[in-house]
Amino acid sequence: MLRLFVTLMLLNALPALATPCVLQMQAQHFPPRFIKLETADGLSQWHGFNAELYQELANRVGCQAELLEIPWGRALQMLADGELSMMSNMSKNEERAEFALFIGPVSIERIVVVGHHSLLDKVGNLQQLSEVEGQIGLMQGVFYGQDFAREVERNAQLQQRLAYVGTSQQKLDLLQRGRIQLTFEDSLTLQQLYQDKVLDEQELVALFTLHQTPVYLAVSKAGVPEALQEQLERAWQQVIDDGTLAALKRRYFSSADLPTP
Repeated sequence: MLRLFVTLMLLNALPALATPCVLQMQAQHFPPRFIKLETADGLSQWHGFNAELYQELANRVGCQAELLEIPWGRALQMLADGELSMMSNMSKNEERAEFALFIGPVSIERIVVVGHHSLLDKVGNLQQLSEVEGQIGLMQGVFYGQDFAREVERNAQLQQRLAYVGTSQQKLDLLQRGRIQLTFEDSLTLQQLYQDKVLDEQELVALFTLHQTPVYLAVSKAGVPEALQEQLERAWQQVIDDGTLAALKRRYFSSADLPTP
């Protein structure tokens, strides 16, 4: 009995093992920002600008980056609830600032309206979106600008045309199968789709720019301790100062493709 008591006392005196620091980050196949590759054993490997920026920041604060493939809308709610550490390509607004720390801006995101080339003379502005027959595919939870939000609120016909999906791939599949006639796409991703021959740039074209805004890394205030939030902000400044961010941009984008804030 005495030996058991002494053993318990010694165990209690040992320092507690440090909990591994893991930053769970949202990802979605979205070249050139996120590029998902399947290995021979069925595992996923992530490359691309955002994926490698995640990894770089995690390494600099002594954490492991765990990329989770989660639809944007659900990921946004998980970030607010503290169930997800970080998201990228996030535009800033007052509602999101209540639950997220914004680091950046990382780049300027330009959202274009994509449709068949025959619509070039018919769809050139926001008001004309509801004048074309068919559905408009867009991502659940993505903010497409205040002008678009106001137009949707006042235009019942446009509201009925909107088809929300959870992933970029779903949106692309619907467009290619003719289930939607228009969609909103990041101009960088559109160029990558042309380059990879996924879309025909003579057939499906950018009709006009819907929205342009700085985008940030968003860190969950509920899920990431304040001290770690501060470390991530310092790590962000380091990747700027030592040229790491610029090198990543050169690797994945041309200077013309990625306007710097």
